[in-house]
Amino acid sequence: MNRNIIKNVLLRKDLFVPLVFTRRQFDVIKKYFGNKSLSNAEKKAMYTSITKKLKALNYLYKESQSKDYFVQGRNEVIRGRLIESKKIIEEYSKEHDKVFVSGSFLFSEQYNDIDIFLIMKRGYKEGWNGKRHLIYLTERRLSQPIFQSAALISISNFIIPRKLNKIKPKLSELMATYHEAVIEVLNKDKKSEMARRLVFDYELFCNNQILSSRELQERLKKVNVKELDFIVKKLLGKLFSKTYLYVELHNYIKTLTESIKNITPNIHLAHFKNIYEELIYGSSRSQESTA
Repeated sequence: MNRNIIKNVLLRKDLFVPLVFTRRQFDVIKKYFGNKSLSNAEKKAMYTSITKKLKALNYLYKESQSKDYFVQGRNEVIRGRLIESKKIIEEYSKEHDKVFVSGSFLFSEQYNDIDIFLIMKRGYKEGWNGKRHLIYLTERRLSQPIFQSAALISISNFIIPRKLNKIKPKLSELMATYHEAVIEVLNKDKKSEMARRLVFDYELFCNNQILSSRELQERLKKVNVKELDFIVKKLLGKLFSKTYLYVELHNYIKTLTESIKNITPNIHLAHFKNIYEELIYGSSRSQESTA
């Protein structure tokens, strides 16, 4: 049974008692919702007359939900995709009360997949059905920045909560993201996932702004190594203390120095070493030694 329906009945007793439910039936519903044990008589009432009434209310609820759509970033959405998205939501809302469609499917003529978000009570998982990328998640998880970004251009059958839960990345995670982002850009990778994450985190933590999927797409078309260097310096300075950075990066620079001696090609390693030296010393040691 839909617990949202039961909850609404309990919260609006004056609307349902005695017009829909008797006072005794209302008390049974209250016990059921609170996971309290029911007597045999109460069980019989719950699973006969009460259940029938709740199913009727649930039917009316679903009917009303299927007609209400909430569009975010309407000016960005291609008109034909709006109609298709509503059909998709209607299809999946037969099993999931809350559904929304997002991603490049809404705003780009060419797209690789359709992101469909399905709200569950617990857990997280992803799956595929042809071009449909299915993301199953809880409403609580929607507060994560990546999902708040997806919601900026979206079509849903419910109001997506505008809550934000920012979690600062660890230093090792941020550095690894930066290293891979630089390599992606140098290799001209079509899907620059790490560069995307670095740009996203920069706007989130340094400018307190969430970029939409489209804004990220446009930014990545222009991003280069010089900009990634600028971004990682700003992020490191914003998220970590100078003392902590000095100790950690000083030790890591020693590791990079040894790696440069033993690994070829090592241009990217020398580049990282220069950037970290500039960050904690004010300039590159390699530059100082040649000055």
